[in-house]
Amino acid sequence: MVAKAIAATRAPRGTKILTRAFFDAADEIAEPQRATVVKAALAAIRDQLKANREKAKVVKAKTMAPASKASPVRRAKVAAPGPKKQRAVAAKGKRARVTPGPKAPAKAGRKASAKPSPEAASEDA
Repeated sequence: MVAKAIAATRAPRGTKILTRAFFDAADEIAEPQRATVVKAALAAIRDQLKANREKAKVVKAKTMAPASKASPVRRAKVAAPGPKKQRAVAAKGKRARVTPGPKAPAKAGRKASAKPSPEAASEDA
């Protein structure tokens, strides 16, 4: 339980370096002005952090746009789906098996047609 308490109070990585840099910069300022400069710097830092949070909220709101607004590319794909070549048929309690879709006619040397050719019709008569 002690380990949890220590982990909760531990500062994130880089905090010590940033704090040291801030106070080193503050030590370079003359003693009479130091207090007002540090206060102004802290206020500026708070304002900048607040502005960064606001920007992050705006970006998050834009990325979490409603799903009902589909992009034009998506609408085009939905409007004209491609042909289905295979379809899965699931049996009760069994694995789904893949069956081929509608077959294309086989290529042959001659096509068999339902209508006789005009030459064949004249020979029959």
